[in-house]
Amino acid sequence: MIEMIKKLFGKKKEQPDVPNPPGRTFNRVLTGRYFGLEDENADRDAIAKAKQEKIDQIKELKLVPMFKRYTYASKKKKDFNAEKNHPTSVHVAFQKEVFAENWNMVHVTEISFTVLYADFEEFEKMAGVSLHNDFRDLSSTTFNGKERRKEKREV
Repeated sequence: MIEMIKKLFGKKKEQPDVPNPPGRTFNRVLTGRYFGLEDENADRDAIAKAKQEKIDQIKELKLVPMFKRYTYASKKKKDFNAEKNHPTSVHVAFQKEVFAENWNMVHVTEISFTVLYADFEEFEKMAGVSLHNDFRDLSSTTFNGKERRKEKREV
């Protein structure tokens, strides 16, 4: 009984007003792994159609270039020299963020795929982007923090 009276008439602790940080929803648009087709035996018309479909999706969804990560022929740290080794491919990601005030949410839409070295110029012309200027390069980013995974990461 005394506890109930204390709850009713006791001083209440003031809760600090903490604004809700926006949540995130993530929508990855599936397009295939490569700019073109994975099938090596596909004819030129099918490859050109697959490339154009990816570019059309990027333009239709109004996505902007965000990240790129180059893959080089030699992955050993001793042999790695970006000036001598040209990239064999680049993984690109296009994103768009839309803030919805009603729900305090950020909606992220992404398309990502790999562009082979032979298709770099064609990709830049079709997408209207520059691989060197428009994307944020994550190629040299490595993880040096404390590992929380059970299995070791492949280097």
